[in-house]
Amino acid sequence: MFFGFDLKEIFMFPFRDEEARKYLLIGGLVSIAAFFIPVVPYLVLMGYSVQIARQVLRGESLRMVPWEDWGGMLKDGARLFGVRLVYTLPILILAIPLVLFGIAMPFVAEGMNSGDAEALIAVYSIVMLAGMCIIVPLSLPLALLVPVAEMHVVDKDEFSASFRIKDWWQVFRANIGGFIAAFGIYYAISMVLAIVIQILAATVILACLLLIILPAMTVYLTLIMYVTVAIAYRDGKAKLNQPA
Repeated sequence: MFFGFDLKEIFMFPFRDEEARKYLLIGGLVSIAAFFIPVVPYLVLMGYSVQIARQVLRGESLRMVPWEDWGGMLKDGARLFGVRLVYTLPILILAIPLVLFGIAMPFVAEGMNSGDAEALIAVYSIVMLAGMCIIVPLSLPLALLVPVAEMHVVDKDEFSASFRIKDWWQVFRANIGGFIAAFGIYYAISMVLAIVIQILAATVILACLLLIILPAMTVYLTLIMYVTVAIAYRDGKAKLNQPA
């Protein structure tokens, strides 16, 4: 156990039996579809993770479920995507101009003399540094809080629940350590899998496995993220409802 998280159950439930592995494989195929169909497959993956998260909120054991209610999964995924989009909009407003500026800069600098081009690069460097100094401090708390708002949507089954900040903030405050632990678990497993990818990519033969592993990893990490947040949210509600 780690801050109330049964790590063995969390990490292993997608591989528990042949049926679970089959559903994980289907999720990998959905992830592969994202190479050909924009956005929609990722919404479905998020919606599937919502079904697993609801098991946690109901106090059930974790298990992979059949890929049946595609419309419902798409609806749930679209809700969470909308929540994430709204709450990360300030970062997007800051980041998109920086990206566009970076793309356009070589073309603009091409028609300048060397002195003006160097001045433009200096200005771009300063703007990028200033932008990062704003974006990074904003990104860290959002990475912790946005999943809480998403889980509140899952719990209440309505998109508007994400904007009732006072409600989900109380759950967050009741179990801050649990939510931080959930973020840490997801970050740690992401780093481990990133190292595995680098090792596989460094070899010619094993690199071929990435065609199978990368889509499966996308599903696996999505499940880990929403399962851990759901556990932290469930425990936060339990603590909030305890008698003073």
